[in-house]
Amino acid sequence: MNKTKLIVALLLFGIAAVVGYKLNNATQKNVTLLAASDPDCELRSGPCHAELPSGGSIEFSIEPHSIPLMKPLSLTVSTHSIDVTTVEIDFVGIGMNMGYNRPQLKQVSNNRFEGSTTLPVCILQRMEWEARLLLETDNGTVMAPFRFYTDKSSAAP
Repeated sequence: MNKTKLIVALLLFGIAAVVGYKLNNATQKNVTLLAASDPDCELRSGPCHAELPSGGSIEFSIEPHSIPLMKPLSLTVSTHSIDVTTVEIDFVGIGMNMGYNRPQLKQVSNNRFEGSTTLPVCILQRMEWEARLLLETDNGTVMAPFRFYTDKSSAAP
């Protein structure tokens, strides 16, 4: 009886591992070009920019600028001299896995995309994040990383 339970447990573990691996690969993007963002830009003060080595630029903003937790955030991406078909933003906790959070923005004009998301509360008072903009172009995926932080004291009760 114990041998049967062990075999079932190992089989379930194996299935879970394969499913996890497949889901992880499905969420990964093959980045073909990395945009250089200004490391001194603070999204809590206003929009930030990133420049592509081949020319063109990306502007990203989050509203409200205080970036509260557990409240809707408005996301805006504007591109200049880049033909973009879709924009997604991967929100990644720095030093702590905060789960999968990748909203797709809607195109509202030729070079402007808008959307929304909500960031979860963390056990830390101050949480460091990276918003990885993933822009699909005819030449592949462009990634533009932007760092920011959230403060737990601005979270909803």
